[in-house]
Amino acid sequence: MELFEYPPTRSQRAREELGLDYTSRKVDLPQGQQNSEAYRAIHPLGVVPALKTDGYTIFESVAIVLQLIDEHPEKNLAPSPGTPARAHYYQWSVFACAELDPAIMMYFNNALRPMEHGGQRDAALVARGRENFASRADILSKVLDDRDYLLGSGFSGADIVVGHSCFMATHTGLISDHPVLEAYYARLQQRPAYQRAYPA
Repeated sequence: MELFEYPPTRSQRAREELGLDYTSRKVDLPQGQQNSEAYRAIHPLGVVPALKTDGYTIFESVAIVLQLIDEHPEKNLAPSPGTPARAHYYQWSVFACAELDPAIMMYFNNALRPMEHGGQRDAALVARGRENFASRADILSKVLDDRDYLLGSGFSGADIVVGHSCFMATHTGLISDHPVLEAYYARLQQRPAYQRAYPA
């Protein structure tokens, strides 16, 4: 099993928690390795992550997480298929990539990235990114106000996926206005697998 990755990116979602043996293939994004014909054959968009196994090659960080968890039910990181808990597991996993990540990246691309590259900030998009993240963080905070993890029954793959969004929100400063979400992320950071996937 080969994981094509480059931290700090969403590729970190796909690492460590299951304790599986895999080979890390670093895709050197700054050097343009993602544009090579060989890598485009693995991921046609030339981004990370991608996972290559003996049986299949897939991309999209959430798809990789959900697939590997399904392949290893003994790890107890997902509720049983067809149950109400499984519905919420899918909901929060998709919520991370469909709702949280776009808001965070809108803010990052218009508030922080221009500062790194000498460009102009787009104040309207900065404000919209912050507002979009805040409304979604409020939704999560209500769920997490009385439980340690999203499903209430314990840590799951949904926490892996949302945890990376929290990582991104921390490094952009967006999470600081949401103490419940900050506390949740602090719990995730205590997990040994998190510390391997996100070394200090």
